[in-house]
Amino acid sequence: MSLLVMARKIPKHVAIIMDGNRRWAQQHDRPFVEGHRKGVDALVRIVEAARGLGIKYLTFYALSTENYQNRPKGEIKLLLKLIEEGLGKYVPRLKKEGAKLRVIGNTKALPVVTQFAIKQAEKQLSSGKEIILNLAINYGGRREILMAAKNLAEKNLNFTEEEFEKALFTYSTPDPEIIIRTGGRTRLSNFLIWQGAYSELYFTDTLWPDFGAKELQKALKGFSERERNFGR
Repeated sequence: MSLLVMARKIPKHVAIIMDGNRRWAQQHDRPFVEGHRKGVDALVRIVEAARGLGIKYLTFYALSTENYQNRPKGEIKLLLKLIEEGLGKYVPRLKKEGAKLRVIGNTKALPVVTQFAIKQAEKQLSSGKEIILNLAINYGGRREILMAAKNLAEKNLNFTEEEFEKALFTYSTPDPEIIIRTGGRTRLSNFLIWQGAYSELYFTDTLWPDFGAKELQKALKGFSERERNFGR
């Protein structure tokens, strides 16, 4: 199937669970942080590829609440430092692509220096109009749903589904048509539980640092061949 034909079914919103950084590092006999660094490079490549294909929204699962709470503190410190560095390093390339950045998740629980890096990157990319980039950091789908319900219940116990969706982190983003997970595992790991109710799922054995434009096109080709029925 050519890209021209495939483009007729290009999804507006693609969400990605970036799995396999640590295993990539192990396979290449490198420190785990190097796998995550290569993962950041892959993220930027995919933003550029998605922009070229006409995708309007991308959501990346960068750091789950479970990992943030349960991984060794030293490892989390290194990961956050890598996120801070990446936010600064890649802003020019993302700006060139017309990307607008939104970081979603419980960011208030992150270190002050990480929060500052996030705010600076969001500010620098606030005028982007070509592609919206949601970066999920210290994010958990169950917590997102719980907090949205609590916040709404304080105001009105009879809230509607539309009002509930507006209380989610992704309130300004359409639900993802497809969720891609790299690294060979076939689960959602608490990612976009509400928003992904009717999403198509695509799993690949490719480790995230090795995931590139061709792999993205392969996933979208599979999506274009499916008939979505939204639970019917």
